[in-house]
Amino acid sequence: MVETWTPYAQAIFEIARDTGKEEKYMSDLESLSSIWQQEKDFVLALSHPKIAKATKKTWLLNLFEDRLDATMMQTLLVFNEHDVIANLPQIYQAYLMCYRDAHDIEIIKVESASELDAKQKSSLKQMLETKLNKTVELDIAIKPELIAGMKVCTRDMVLNNTVLSRLEAIKEKISG
Repeated sequence: MVETWTPYAQAIFEIARDTGKEEKYMSDLESLSSIWQQEKDFVLALSHPKIAKATKKTWLLNLFEDRLDATMMQTLLVFNEHDVIANLPQIYQAYLMCYRDAHDIEIIKVESASELDAKQKSSLKQMLETKLNKTVELDIAIKPELIAGMKVCTRDMVLNNTVLSRLEAIKEKISG
């Protein structure tokens, strides 16, 4: 059993990069991933060991041959042959990681005590891009329990400027 789907994603990404279709394949994989997440019975059928691979191949061709280019269609058929077709959403996530790494894009997790307006998001994004010297995508979660402020987590650092973290630091000093 494959523990990581990165090798599959890397193979697709290399083909996409070589053919200038990185965004196209990302979009195709996103659409397919969405279908896989919505159509649980279909995915169960695709992964069922008692249904012949030839039958599953026919289903895939009937459903997607007109929607996908030949390379992406062939990729689905290879996934079917290797019994990893049910894991397409995980392969899509791994593809996104390959894409982001190749384009120097980092997802920054931000926890904020309150909703950030568009100007605050833009300012934070700009500041982080300048500091990190890369393109940044913000993944923002609202956590009122932080009381005020925000926590920013990158691959290499954590900036915690929340009232909760300050209160915890004061509590530590008092207790020991």
